Amino acid sequence: MAVKPPFQDFKNPTACASAFGRFFYAVGSVVYFSKVLITAKDAGRCYQINDPVSEDIPDVLDTDGGYILIEDTLNIRAIRPFRSGVLVFAENGVWYVYNSDTGFKATSFNVTKVTERGVVGKRTIVEAEGVMFYFSGTGVVRVVADDFDNLIGQDVTEATIRQHYLDFFYGKNCQGVYHEAQKQVVWWNPDEDSRGLIYDVSIDAFYPQKNFGSKTITRPVKIVNEIFYPSWEASPVFEYSLSQPASEDFKDFAIDQDAYLISGWETLGKFANSKSITQAKVFFNRTEDNITGYASGEYTYDKPSGCLFQSRWDFDTSEDYAKWVGRTSTQGGRGKKINLYNPLQRGLIPSVLPTPFNQGNGVVSKKFNIRGSGDAVQFLFEAQPEKDLQLLGYSVSYTMRGRV
Repeated sequence: MAVKPPFQDFKNPTACASAFGRFFYAVGSVVYFSKVLITAKDAGRCYQINDPVSEDIPDVLDTDGGYILIEDTLNIRAIRPFRSGVLVFAENGVWYVYNSDTGFKATSFNVTKVTERGVVGKRTIVEAEGVMFYFSGTGVVRVVADDFDNLIGQDVTEATIRQHYLDFFYGKNCQGVYHEAQKQVVWWNPDEDSRGLIYDVSIDAFYPQKNFGSKTITRPVKIVNEIFYPSWEASPVFEYSLSQPASEDFKDFAIDQDAYLISGWETLGKFANSKSITQAKVFFNRTEDNITGYASGEYTYDKPSGCLFQSRWDFDTSEDYAKWVGRTSTQGGRGKKINLYNPLQRGLIPSVLPTPFNQGNGVVSKKFNIRGSGDAVQFLFEAQPEKDLQLLGYSVSYTMRGRV
């Protein structure tokens, strides 16, 4: 008679994390945790040391292993250490397993549901400055503590770039990393025309990115404190390399790219009143260090900047009705090009070229008038090809019909 070998029916973990001196594993709707590690064998001991049916010492110890059943979870995708516990990311939400007093213990922990917005890509989960970010089905969600120190989930794309996120990042093969030096979370989607998304933690703003070059940028990686972008190109021969956004001519692999900023619509809280602008003032960082020459009636610089400006009135989404005032390189518009950036503001006649460019000012400003009128206005600032643009801010003086 044939004898069949013993068969053990078990599932492999779908997520794993290391925290508080132990390992956490997710299998189905159960999170297993190992005992506090003393040897390598302890990594798989997800049970208590004392005999639970012993009449002498059946107690569970703080350092024991065990399991946590989270019944409502659907397909746990990731586990991440966070604050005094671990976050459990599933397709239908995020749960927090924690002990707020002394850290996680087998004898003392709580389980709470943070948000119903589940994760759609475990590689998009990034921790930055004590906040956890991830991609959900409706937008980018951040997990933060409220005024009562309870964790909550907030959609940071709801009022900003939700449609852009849904068009180019939802359900894609994206990965994120955190750049500590620049306080920026960087996500990249290699499948959709090499598009990226940068979230600036300091100012709570998104910077959509797109690679205009022929190479394909894959998922970003962090080495020490620098972010590198693996890139490849198959023509004429296959070439694979690491890249960084450090080109001084502001090109993507020798191809010019579009760079611009569009403000939100300004109505001054009065949608029905027509507005006009008496004067505006804009401020830039000065980027030039040296005057390198003189050509076409003007000086040339080593690190030039440039900024073309356009105003858009009455919620118009195209230039067809002539409500876009000021021409730009890529956006169209009517009238002449309006260049706001001029570094030479205090007069200078150098005796020799090249020469250091130092007028004692690190900020370049300009006052100017804005033509047009309407119920609402929007501003476009566009970088010129092969030039820098570091906009610090702007102020605008409005006039509303019937009152100032």
